[in-house]
Amino acid sequence: MESLNPEVFSFKNITKTFASVLANHEVSFSVAEGTIHGVVGENGAGKSTIMKILYGMFEPDSGTIHFQGKPRSIPDPQTAISLGIGMVHQHFMLVPTLTVWENIILGKEPSKWLLDKASILKQLKSLKTKFGFQVDLEAKIESLSVGHQQQVEILKLLYRKANILILDEPTAVLSPQEVESLFEKLKLLKKAHKTIVIITHKLKEILSFTDSVTVMRQGKAIETLPTSSLTEDSLAEKIIGRKRIPLNFEKSGFEPEPVLKVASLSLSEAHNSILRHISFEINRGEIVGIAGIEGNGQHELIEVLAGVEKNYSGTVILNQENIKELSAYDLKQKGFSLIPPDRHLEGVILPFSLAENAILGHHRDPQIKSGPFLSSTKITQLASQLIQSFDIRPGEPSQSIAGLSGGNQQKLVVARETAREVSFLLAAHPTRGIDIGAIDFIHQYFLKLKAQGTAMLLISSELEEILKLSDRILVLYRGEIVAQVLKNEATEKDLGLWMTGGSKK
Repeated sequence: MESLNPEVFSFKNITKTFASVLANHEVSFSVAEGTIHGVVGENGAGKSTIMKILYGMFEPDSGTIHFQGKPRSIPDPQTAISLGIGMVHQHFMLVPTLTVWENIILGKEPSKWLLDKASILKQLKSLKTKFGFQVDLEAKIESLSVGHQQQVEILKLLYRKANILILDEPTAVLSPQEVESLFEKLKLLKKAHKTIVIITHKLKEILSFTDSVTVMRQGKAIETLPTSSLTEDSLAEKIIGRKRIPLNFEKSGFEPEPVLKVASLSLSEAHNSILRHISFEINRGEIVGIAGIEGNGQHELIEVLAGVEKNYSGTVILNQENIKELSAYDLKQKGFSLIPPDRHLEGVILPFSLAENAILGHHRDPQIKSGPFLSSTKITQLASQLIQSFDIRPGEPSQSIAGLSGGNQQKLVVARETAREVSFLLAAHPTRGIDIGAIDFIHQYFLKLKAQGTAMLLISSELEEILKLSDRILVLYRGEIVAQVLKNEATEKDLGLWMTGGSKK
């Protein structure tokens, strides 16, 4: 792709392997100076690896990096920083108990001895003002929102005079307003001739805010294009390498029949109200979405509905039975199923095989037993059926699940939790951290379950997902439902406002 701006760096035939895994294969593309450049691809496509090579975290097995037109070795992050290259990782690297200004200068203190706090604050305030940052320099990191912590990470790079900023999934847990605020700041950085590289799964952000985008697939850079030449569908199809199948929104033919009833649900801990008088119903064949910034009661609501947390007031009725009287196993027998929010902590056991993971929590099921004992033959048969029907790759039941991409791991979790008849599905962040191909597959499957009569509660920080799949949307803020709307009555902007306590509806 041609650009009016000069090339600031490029990769020439970069190859990188980790043991037997080929992470990057002869990757070649360039990024123009003073632009916002997107890097997209499915999980395992090599996006983060190639940018970590630029930042000096990995050395390539072969190939070269050209920096400002010349071949350049970048063996470590210190070299990258000296060249003006900085990286904000998906999981922030901040010390929670230190202040903002202390975190910014940490490791790059202007003096080894006494620090001139007034001089440092003056310099940092100037930097804040120049690029529109609002964070309080004297606040402790642990008191800041995720959006403000991200501002601190970017200020760290600017303090180190970075001219190339690499942001890995920068909007993964931000509200729509925080996303808008972030990209306004990135536009100011662009005007100051900074170059920004964004690794993300979010196609709307790529299309709205970048100048160009590199598509990666199976460790290769497929092509680099001007963003203006793309649509969401055309970009998605380049990422997954095939035509995208439209979602099938069949109209529910079911009469309103509550499967789940939640009435005046409240939960307190250490004299603090975590959930406050929550009431809602979900009917057969209906998807209700809960939107909210994480930490506003979603985790506790999941624990209550899953039968883990019993110390609450109010009532939760599933299929006409009070769940307080039921064990987690009893709940499963009553048609409850859970897709947990963190597949690695709660969904799979990474050293276990696909077959072993396919029966987690279902080891009492008669279909996998011979008499009183588990049958390895039946377990393998069940796993093979799930692998085939959900197109899980690679599909060898005896293989460790750790060798699968995040999307394929998640597909196995969804397959396992819906392998039997489910009347109520609690889907908590079901597409977090997975690629667009797996997301499309899971969304199609959820709509199929809805058409079959399954009632579903979808808890997600992805507003696009909430708006796409839900019939009704509830907004959770500080443990309270502050808005209830039909999906055609709300926009991402509206939801973002309610999620941050802007108003009630």
